[in-house]
Amino acid sequence: MKKIAVVLLIAAALVFSASSVFAGGQQDGGDDQLKIVYSQIDLVNPFFIARLEGAKAKCAELGIKLIVDDSQCNVAKQVSSIENYISQGVDGIVMITVDTAAMTDVVAQAINAGIPVISVITLVEGSSAQCILDEYDFGYQAGLNAGEWVAEELGGKADCAILGYPDMPQNKYRIDGMRDGLLELAPNANIVSDNQSANNTENGMKCTEILLQANKDLEVIICHSDAVALGAYEATLAAGRDSDRFFIGGIDATPPGLEAMQENGIFRATVDMMPYAEAAHDIEMMVDLINGKDVEDHNISFERVTWKNLDEYLSSK
Repeated sequence: MKKIAVVLLIAAALVFSASSVFAGGQQDGGDDQLKIVYSQIDLVNPFFIARLEGAKAKCAELGIKLIVDDSQCNVAKQVSSIENYISQGVDGIVMITVDTAAMTDVVAQAINAGIPVISVITLVEGSSAQCILDEYDFGYQAGLNAGEWVAEELGGKADCAILGYPDMPQNKYRIDGMRDGLLELAPNANIVSDNQSANNTENGMKCTEILLQANKDLEVIICHSDAVALGAYEATLAAGRDSDRFFIGGIDATPPGLEAMQENGIFRATVDMMPYAEAAHDIEMMVDLINGKDVEDHNISFERVTWKNLDEYLSSK
């Protein structure tokens, strides 16, 4: 786990470097240089850091100034920031929203000001275009990962828990998918808890400690992100509950998550949404919108990564 700690420290450094208004490594090209805002839920989760790196690379390639907005999981902060960028007259806004309903009026302001907006992952009504994730199906893939483990390795029965983040409205669909995917392949699985809420590694650890204390036969934990799964992983190891039967699964296929999987321990599966490549695509779409071109809405694709196909998956990257 020392390697994972190092990766997380690197991620923290990237967050710090991205906290300035403009992405590093780009020169101010004057009034003619396009200025695109890239607003995300946070810049702590390695998934969002990967998206930022993809957006930065594409902007550097195209000579675009990327304005990085870290909402820090704060709805009011995101609303205020975007309103400020609208008043500055930026050329385009790409956003992953904390609360879609809260951003509807802000998107309308941008459109009225002639600034195109792309909704990413979750749709904000009125956006110029969308790159949308099917949250239910995304969670369903993670549930299938766990269900496959229970069916093949645990004889079809196990006490299981789901760590979601219902505080974020769209995440409720992901939790439903996680539950249904598990029961699709392991209908006799016993879900002992699906109401614990965690949105980062620290919370994932704390919730798992509670779950392990309350459920002595718990053997499967499905998490709504790799960041949370890493916390579950650490807590399970610390409690001495890791075994050949235990399963922890995440979502996002982040570098720390994949590294944990390579240790051949209890972190056994994740789901890849290709954040780096998808973010580059976001920027390309925005450039087309700014240039008055028609763009097609985009459905984000994903891939299951498990203890079975990990080596094949890594060799293809």
